[in-house]
Amino acid sequence: MGDCPRHPHNSRETSTAIISKDSCSFVYQDLIFHVQSIQFQMAEVTKYLDDRWKNEKKIRNELKSRSITFVDPYGYSITNKYMDHELIGILFKKYKKDYVPKYLQNWIKIGTINQNIILPLIDLELKLSVSKYPDGYRFITYGNLKILIVYREDASHQQLILPVLLTDTIEKIQMQIQKLQKLS
Repeated sequence: MGDCPRHPHNSRETSTAIISKDSCSFVYQDLIFHVQSIQFQMAEVTKYLDDRWKNEKKIRNELKSRSITFVDPYGYSITNKYMDHELIGILFKKYKKDYVPKYLQNWIKIGTINQNIILPLIDLELKLSVSKYPDGYRFITYGNLKILIVYREDASHQQLILPVLLTDTIEKIQMQIQKLQKLS
C-alpha cells in the first residue's frame, strides 16, 4: 500500500483507540465501528417507519402495504398489515417471538400449503420483501418430523423428513409416509 495517496488535512478523526501512523493502513476496529453504525442506523430507520406506521393514519395510506396471514401451530390465523419493504424472514422471527410458545420456537418453520401438501420456504424466499407476495397471502407454521423406517436389522434403513402440522393426526402422517414410500 505504498502508493496510496496521503491526505494530511483530512478532518476525519479515527473512531477507535488504535491510531495508525500510516493513514492508508487497515484498522479492523474502525471497520467494525462503521458496520455497527450502519446496522444501528438501519434499525433506527426501520423503528422510525414502524412507529410512524402505527401512529399516523395518513402515513399508512402513503406507504405501500399489504395483508399477510400467518397460521400458528394450532391452526389459528393471524392477519396483519405489513409495509412492502419488510422482509418475510424478519416478520417470521417477530411472529414466532410474539405468537408461538417458547417450547415450540426452535422446532417451528414457515411455509405454505397447497392441496394439503406443506411447501417449506427456502432461504431465498425468506429474504424476499412483502411486496413480492399478493395481498392476503397465507403462510403456515409447521415442524419437521424425522422418521426412521427399519424393515430388518440386517438391512439398510430408510430415513424420511416429513413436514407436519402440529394438529396432524397419526393417520394423516401414516398416509403421507405411504405416499413418500411409493415415490421412492
